[in-house]
Amino acid sequence: MSISVMSRKFLWGRAGNRCAHPDCYQTLTPNLDSEVSEVFSRAGVVIGEEAHIRSSKEGGPRYDANYDDSKLDSYENLLLLCPTHHALIDKDGGRGFSVETLTRMKSLHERAVDERLGPIGMAQREVSERMVGLLALWEARACLDCWQAITSSLNQPHPIILDSHYDRLIKAGQWMLSMRWPTQYTKTARALDHLNRIVGELLNHLNECMTLSNDPIWKIKMEYKQIGRWDPPLYKELFGEFQTDRNYLYVLVIEATKAINWVIEVASGEVDPFFRLEEGVVLMGDGDGIMESYVVRMEYESGETPEERVFPGGRTVKQYIREKIATNAHFFDKNPLSEVVKECCG
Repeated sequence: MSISVMSRKFLWGRAGNRCAHPDCYQTLTPNLDSEVSEVFSRAGVVIGEEAHIRSSKEGGPRYDANYDDSKLDSYENLLLLCPTHHALIDKDGGRGFSVETLTRMKSLHERAVDERLGPIGMAQREVSERMVGLLALWEARACLDCWQAITSSLNQPHPIILDSHYDRLIKAGQWMLSMRWPTQYTKTARALDHLNRIVGELLNHLNECMTLSNDPIWKIKMEYKQIGRWDPPLYKELFGEFQTDRNYLYVLVIEATKAINWVIEVASGEVDPFFRLEEGVVLMGDGDGIMESYVVRMEYESGETPEERVFPGGRTVKQYIREKIATNAHFFDKNPLSEVVKECCG
């Protein structure tokens, strides 16, 4: 297990970024990255340490075999200390500092921080904590854990999606559509609203162009393969529609990946620097699913963010693709789909 963003938010915020030992109250800097921390240390900046009240290892300081394993890395079992006092409480196997002593030390320290903040500061901190909690829910519900698998299947020459993944996407879209985000975080709220719009476009298009097979797997409709007679004009028309649907789907997957990563970028800057610090951005799966499979990192470039250009809407983008396909059914085999939205925006 590892310490979650939510636990870190509570620990550092409620400790006021200061050592909890009553004889210290040293201002601390988060240990965001080992190399950066080394630079800070050489400059004399004190790096905070997230100490365990009860050790997570058998034989460690204050180890408790009866304590719930799932809580070992939780806020409840953590104490923010400077390196000196972290070493002190763990000295001689932690004999000098009991669980009760450290729990009381933490409580008294946080009470002092609350008094210094006052009602307004505490209210602002509560909004910040709740926003981090909402982002944690968003991570869990927005399919970030299986995004690479979903995009790998949708980006194949003949796109498919597992029924279970499709169901999760629908529920994610419904949840995001219903959400109200704290107005204090305007950039993050804007990024989430933009993502909601892209996911809505994606779900609408999936509903239009996919059909459920017996597997249960949703597959893109290929009506040009079901003509049953020699009819070149009809074949050309239906194949053009297939190519339009397939390429528009690919564009939406690209835009959704970029939109997700924009939420991560904005939230880590506006809400909490710990947000997805370890997990990083989401990657998009690509390839034909048979001979070639790979992952790519998709993010907005300069001038592409929704703050700089607005998504033109599905009808506009799809019409642009349809016009290109009408001139050459394989137009996008040689022209990058990642540039389509940029082209539509002029």
